[in-house]
Parts: sequence; structure tokens; C-alpha cells
Amino acid sequence: MASMASAASANSRLVVRAAEEGAAPPAATKTAPEGGEAPKPKPPPIGPKRGTKVRILRRESYWYKDVGNVVAVDQDPKTRYPVVVRFSKVNYASVSTNNYALDEIEEVK
Repeated sequence: MASMASAASANSRLVVRAAEEGAAPPAATKTAPEGGEAPKPKPPPIGPKRGTKVRILRRESYWYKDVGNVVAVDQDPKTRYPVVVRFSKVNYASVSTNNYALDEIEEVK
């Protein structure tokens, strides 16, 4: 019977090289797009800025008509509840944050 692994190969290392030593890596240069088109400008941000105080307009919410701080706003337009709001008091489940839709909040001046 022949053994697949020998004592010499069990202690040896496998060395893998990605390219030959004499080959230079490709240059990473930025070129202007064909046709001279400028890149598209970023769309304006969705919702209130981070840290803004907002009043909650969702009637079934524990924090209805309460004021909280915006923690984050998801910029994906397909997100149903993009605004994360943190409150100073907790609800019955000891949770102090919740997500709201843009029409369920209003900025407090």
C-alpha cells in the first residue's frame, strides 16, 4: 500500500506567486471618461440631519407627540422607515430608539 503523504511533504510549505518577478504591476491611473462627460452630482440628502430634534406624529407610537433626536437617516429611497430616532425615556420593553417614515416626523425649531 502506498501512502499519499510522506513525512517530508507534511513539514514543507507551499509557495504561491501571483506574477513573475520581472513583471511590473499595472499602473492605477485615472483617465477622463470618454466624451468628456462630468460625473453625476450627488442627490440632496433625504430627511433631517443627524442630531436634529423631531416630534413624532405616528399615533400608535409610544412616543406620540414626544420629541427625540435623529440618530441616522438611511439615504436609500426604497427604505420604508429611514429615520432612526432616540428618546430620553424608554418604552415598556426598555427600548429608547425607533424607526419612522419621513411623513411621521416633524422638525422642532
